[in-house]
Amino acid sequence: MTFSRGGSARDNAVGILLVHGYLGRPADLATLEAAIARRYGTDAVTNLCLPAHDNSASPPFDEAAFLSVLATAIDRQRSAGRKLVLLGHSTGGTLLLAEIARRLTTDPASLDALRLLVLCATPPLIDLGYAQRWAEHTAGQENLLHDVGALVSLINRLARHGPIAVPAPVLLLHGEDDELVPVAAAGLWREKRLDGPLRQMRIAGARHHLFTGEKSGMAIDAVCRAVDDAVRPRAGECTANQRLLFDMMPELRSFFSTWPDSARHVDASPAAHRARGEAFRPGMIAGAEPTIANIEITTRCNLGCPACARTRLKVKSRFMPREEFARVLEHLPHACRIVLVGLGEPLLHPEVVDFIRLAVAAGRRVGLVTNAMLLDAEMAEALCRSGLAAITFSLDAVDQAIAERIRPGSEMARISENIGRFSATRRRLGVAISTAAFTALTGDTVVEFEAIVDFSAEHELDALMVSDLNFPSNQARSLHHTLSPEQRGTIRRALRRAAARRLPVLSVHGLEEFALDRQYLDYLLLRGENIAARATRHTHCLSPWQSIPVNVDGNLTLCDCQPEAVIGNIHHDGVGAWWDGPAMIRHRDRMLSDKPPEACLACPRF
Repeated sequence: MTFSRGGSARDNAVGILLVHGYLGRPADLATLEAAIARRYGTDAVTNLCLPAHDNSASPPFDEAAFLSVLATAIDRQRSAGRKLVLLGHSTGGTLLLAEIARRLTTDPASLDALRLLVLCATPPLIDLGYAQRWAEHTAGQENLLHDVGALVSLINRLARHGPIAVPAPVLLLHGEDDELVPVAAAGLWREKRLDGPLRQMRIAGARHHLFTGEKSGMAIDAVCRAVDDAVRPRAGECTANQRLLFDMMPELRSFFSTWPDSARHVDASPAAHRARGEAFRPGMIAGAEPTIANIEITTRCNLGCPACARTRLKVKSRFMPREEFARVLEHLPHACRIVLVGLGEPLLHPEVVDFIRLAVAAGRRVGLVTNAMLLDAEMAEALCRSGLAAITFSLDAVDQAIAERIRPGSEMARISENIGRFSATRRRLGVAISTAAFTALTGDTVVEFEAIVDFSAEHELDALMVSDLNFPSNQARSLHHTLSPEQRGTIRRALRRAAARRLPVLSVHGLEEFALDRQYLDYLLLRGENIAARATRHTHCLSPWQSIPVNVDGNLTLCDCQPEAVIGNIHHDGVGAWWDGPAMIRHRDRMLSDKPPEACLACPRF
């Protein structure tokens, strides 16, 4: 597990209090304690033992004694001038909330140092459904009826209290196979139980004891990275950098309010540097978690394009389930931009509109890439009302015969009608969805470039982005290898035509920029031969420092241009294992070397 430490030692002085559950022991949190101690030192973490939990199999539930011990531990860290992180497992979280609620009433200033609250498998409410699970959980332990009743009373009393305004972000961590507190119960925290920044992370296959067993690594990684963010300096007001980004991307205000610590990652991303006019100097370590996620929600497609990696890899058709999509979002908390794209056609997914709404509700800016074959009137209306921010149409030809040859299954009359209807729907509803066509030219399709320009202008698209073919397997057909003087002339005429029609034609070097509509002049394609150019050293590509592709199975790859280069799985591996893990570090190092990977040398974005 690797963490990057920022700020001075004084900035990062932190006191982390771990509180086990009522029937638990400090040993339940020992692996987490050890991981935190390696990161911040043994004096930074206190793994609290509740009274009578060191020598009793059936300890009494003594609320007053428990809260007294908590209060003492919290005040000890405060008196040392430390930033405070509180983590409670199971009813340990309940006790922390009770102490926070008490302090909010009696001494709010005593919570000024609180930077993060982590509730792990903590029940928001106890109902009759818990009876059987409690019976199984306490099998063999006597004289617990009264004590369990006192515990239930505390939990439900807090639930009736109304929303608790925790003065710090709250991370909810839950195992999807929790045998005691069902994962569905975690959703109740959002329903007037807590007030303030809140995010949830569900761990596939994890049970109630999150920090023991085979899934403990993911839980520990999630906590450590959240702590690492929480203890860094936070400005009382938004920084000048953030104000600049807010001007360019107003939706970031909502995103940062959902989880304030995302601001650090977005601010440090390559695209944010460039948006501010600053140089980004890449290294082997990213320095921030992914801020862009390209998510493949299906591998099914209604076309059979020879240049597509789907054809070469012969992938099986599959849809990503809703719960897996939600989990992907949770495990990428700082990805402010989500793009539904991959080896399949997103509009084939029966829940695509629901997925967009789910991501938008989480504060993300959502885009979608489609061949437009399924963009009928009903779909256009639904997309325009979904909160979608951007849509890109894959368009390599407009002549039906050529389109059928390079994108088998294409019906250009249908595609034209669908895109035209979408533009009209967008205009009628007054929604600000940016629209663009993405065209990959080849020696066979350069003759279509002027027609594609006309099509894009007539369909009122905001921009046209043009690329050469990527993938080493496609290079024999690429413009890089086949561009002739006649084709150069054709490209120049098309660019002049686009300028006359006031249609921006953009280079793929701007593909991952923030607020490209505000920066498009920097990425205008002015010289036609630049389409066919290739770099032999790294110059433009930002992907391995800010973007992560997630395929339909949750597999993570080095980049979109290498869909077979798997570096981990988002459902089974913590961020620390793959984003700055050995494979990605090695890839970044090779990209920056004198001998970049073959896939990079074949890529127009490199």
